[in-house]
Amino acid sequence: MRLRSFISLAAAAVLAATLPVPLQAQAPAPIIIPVIVSLTGAAAFIGKNDQTSLQLIEKLVNAHGGINHRPLHFQYFDDGTNPQTVVEIANQVIASKAPVVIGPTLTQQCLAVAPLFIANGPADYCLSPAINPAAGGYIWSTSISAKDLNDVAVRYLRERGLKRLAILSSTDATGQEADRDWAHAKSLPENRDVEFVDTEHFGLTDVSISAQMARIKAANPQALLTFSVGTGFGTELHGIVDSGLDVPVYASNGDMIPEQLDGYKGFMPSELLFSAVLAFDRNGLAAGPVKDAINVFYGAYKAAGLTPNFPNTLSWDPAMMIVDAYRHLGNDATAAQFRDYINTLHGFAGINGIYDFRDGTQHGTSENGVVLVRYNPANDTFTPVSKRAGHLK
Repeated sequence: MRLRSFISLAAAAVLAATLPVPLQAQAPAPIIIPVIVSLTGAAAFIGKNDQTSLQLIEKLVNAHGGINHRPLHFQYFDDGTNPQTVVEIANQVIASKAPVVIGPTLTQQCLAVAPLFIANGPADYCLSPAINPAAGGYIWSTSISAKDLNDVAVRYLRERGLKRLAILSSTDATGQEADRDWAHAKSLPENRDVEFVDTEHFGLTDVSISAQMARIKAANPQALLTFSVGTGFGTELHGIVDSGLDVPVYASNGDMIPEQLDGYKGFMPSELLFSAVLAFDRNGLAAGPVKDAINVFYGAYKAAGLTPNFPNTLSWDPAMMIVDAYRHLGNDATAAQFRDYINTLHGFAGINGIYDFRDGTQHGTSENGVVLVRYNPANDTFTPVSKRAGHLK
């Protein structure tokens, strides 16, 4: 009996091994969104912050069912902060037939790829706020425009009674855009009493700006306007402190990174100001959809054991809008559909405020989403010092 039982079991096992095995259910293919980002090179400190937010969004979206029952996946392409490399990557993305792409990180890189995307896409959400894409096209610029940021900075300083301003700009694309922004701010009727007492420029490879700072100091400004990022910003701060100029210094919010600022504490001006977004004034906001979006942002970072800084905000709303577009348009949405959807999008609540792309700015936001903050080197925090749009409290 025992032998028969053993044989029967063995026969059954052999029979089972020869029967077709049912196919396991295949996991749905992910929706892949290419991201062109500077993970190495001079802008890596910004690009890695862009990536951190996207990683948290991918986890958050997939924990809530993905996009139309498919998982979300961001595919990263490192441009090395190199305009030539970024063009090569952009051509790869075009060849892949991707309908939408996020990035690049810096102004110069965004300007380099724009001619490739402008006619037929893919739809592109540049992660620099300092470009001004053509209205109604395939390209958008993240966050609040550099023009609005810098208009707000001049307003804040003027309302403080600081009307004699000097300018220190880098000669790269970011600095050139800043120069145009300062000219725009000066043209506003409200700033008719503002005087730019001196304007100086320096190259990003310059190791000293002592001559420029000597001329600025001789002009006796009440505040100094800068807008460089990365190593250029460190050069500026070193030059400012070495010159003995002790006035409020306004800088690009791309430098609102405590880890980066830690390295500059040996040559930090006594008052360093930035134009920040509403996410940095969370406690000053009333309950509503914008504060809800900001709470989701902070909640994702808290769950990861991280504290967000300004560059983390740059990729957050663009990615959330693209996810929103996919959910409305379907998983086979085309570049043209993305273009039309986002260019007519309004009422979208993000961490920068309520977006409305019908104004044709390709930012969807305004200076009403800007607050001035002051950096506190003792505890690496940023304290709001203005109301919205830079008006004094």
